[in-house]
Amino acid sequence: MNYSPGIYENLPYEEYAAIPAYRSHDLTSVIKCPYTWKYQKDLEPSPALLEGRVQHTVFLEHHKFAEEFVIQPNIDRRTKAGKAEYEDFSASIGNRTAITQDLYDTCMERRSVVTDYIPKETDKVECTLIFEWFGQPFKCRMDWYDNQYIWDLKTCRDASPRGFKQAVNNFKYHMQASIYVDACKSLDLRADGFKFLAQEKAHPYPYAVYELSKEALAYARSKNEQALATILACEQEQDFKPYGLEGTQQIELGDLY
Repeated sequence: MNYSPGIYENLPYEEYAAIPAYRSHDLTSVIKCPYTWKYQKDLEPSPALLEGRVQHTVFLEHHKFAEEFVIQPNIDRRTKAGKAEYEDFSASIGNRTAITQDLYDTCMERRSVVTDYIPKETDKVECTLIFEWFGQPFKCRMDWYDNQYIWDLKTCRDASPRGFKQAVNNFKYHMQASIYVDACKSLDLRADGFKFLAQEKAHPYPYAVYELSKEALAYARSKNEQALATILACEQEQDFKPYGLEGTQQIELGDLY
């Protein structure tokens, strides 16, 4: 299905994923390694990905939890009766994902710590933006938007200033933030900045709010422009070198420590 540039609310993730457009992930991936960006496989299901899905759902759209997940009963699948009971349960849940009670309780406990930041009814949640950036099709999906700022929930190991700044650099969160701000502005949505709600995964789930400065967003925009130029050049030449390197790389004395 083709989508024109615009703002799309309540768009299922499967439809969003199928839209042929670049994402912030393409920019942050290709700037690290064009080869990996080109040939990487889709993410395989994992406990960490499942936890992230549940956490975002209970925080952003708790009212939709039962549409996507179901808590599995405590069944002993080592017995014949238990196996049969679990098969009956699995057959009854449709497309929903089964999760444990412990996972749900943990995510809800984290949510209770940051209740002051739960999106309000007037906020846009999981809103999709389709836009053009330097003549290329792009898409993004905001965690939530309060009609002034774009917000993103990040669960992390370390929410301290030092720890989260390291995560921003490691995972290129600043590049994501910049392209989201540009997306809003291209669609005439007010975007005074981008804020992260960073919360640690481990009890007692401390958290902090961070905002990128205008200078940081401008720097990130230049990195996004560099990444897009790399994508277009690699696609035109059909040449995706690992790390953009060619030939043998020299390790100098000054590189050692």
